[in-house]
Amino acid sequence: MQQEELEEKVTMLEELIQGFIQRITIVETEMPEFLKSFLQQYKETLDRIASRIETANKRYDERKIQQQMDELKDVVSRVPKVIGVKNSHHFGAWSKSLIIGVVVAFVVTAGSFGAALYLNHQNDRLNEEAYNFWLVRAMYPKTADAIITELNNDPKAFIAKAEKAIEKQQAIAAAKAIADQADKDQKAARDNLKKVSSAK
Repeated sequence: MQQEELEEKVTMLEELIQGFIQRITIVETEMPEFLKSFLQQYKETLDRIASRIETANKRYDERKIQQQMDELKDVVSRVPKVIGVKNSHHFGAWSKSLIIGVVVAFVVTAGSFGAALYLNHQNDRLNEEAYNFWLVRAMYPKTADAIITELNNDPKAFIAKAEKAIEKQQAIAAAKAIADQADKDQKAARDNLKKVSSAK
């Protein structure tokens, strides 16, 4: 059975080879005729192309081309190696207004930010004072009622009196701080004196 299959394959291959041989012989016989007909059909076109190439070559004289090349080399040799460039810039009209606008916007923003910080600081101080007054009202209701009554009767005079009292308290606190510092300095000087006298 395998023998028969092999024989069939061999016969098929022989038939294929025979077909290729016939085609190759046809191509060998017909190719020269095809080339001759191709050359005859396009001979005029090829002649025209060749004549155009010759006329193009004759148009440009070699001496002229060489002369132009020499002139170009001469111009290139005369160009300086480093070309200085001025580094000056002039702002246009729109640039100046843009810069002014940016500066104004920056100043306005900085001013707004500063005002916001100041008002926030003042708000914190007023909140602290309101909290302190709330504590006074809670701990000493009679004193709070007296303060409210005085504010209702003559607010300007009472506020002036309160500001004087605050200034007095601040002056007393500052004097006390200075006295405490003086006491510390005096104590340090005494200790220093004792150390020096005990060292002798």
